[in-house]
Amino acid sequence: MFDYRTYLDFAESYIQMAEERSQSIQRIEFSLIPSILLSWIAIEFFINNMLDDFGSLPEDMFELHERAFLLEKKLKFVNHGDNLGKFVLDQTEYRRLEDKIFFLISKFSPTKHSFKGDTLWQNFERFRDLRNKIMHPRKQTDLQISVDEAIEHHRTAKNIIKFVSDHVWGRPVQI
Repeated sequence: MFDYRTYLDFAESYIQMAEERSQSIQRIEFSLIPSILLSWIAIEFFINNMLDDFGSLPEDMFELHERAFLLEKKLKFVNHGDNLGKFVLDQTEYRRLEDKIFFLISKFSPTKHSFKGDTLWQNFERFRDLRNKIMHPRKQTDLQISVDEAIEHHRTAKNIIKFVSDHVWGRPVQI
């Protein structure tokens, strides 16, 4: 079974392969794409599993809208049948990774930390922008990735995971 550490390790191995290759810049960049994506997947894995853990706690520990967020469900008002006039959790509603991070920290961190302007968050946003360029390519977008940039994004993935762990669980995870 893979976990976020496995994805981080796979990402690092692609960076090492790119560093060792003496090929064209384009070939090196192409081998860095998996590193970027695997580093992003590591964050997604960590955050989604944290949400799942909280979502498995007793229902009365959270407001209904919070449970909807944790379980990635829509909150629906019922206007017919046995649940008339009630709110229920309905269909899947995916959330952006950054929204999940905001929720976890604002809900569970004992200290209210405004991190959006921090260097770590700025690095995360650059990482997200590159990931989006890879996942949603456009003909007019020039995709250039350096080994140093891949290393920085890999480091950002680790630091985001540690940051969330530290603020939600009160201790950083070992990576």
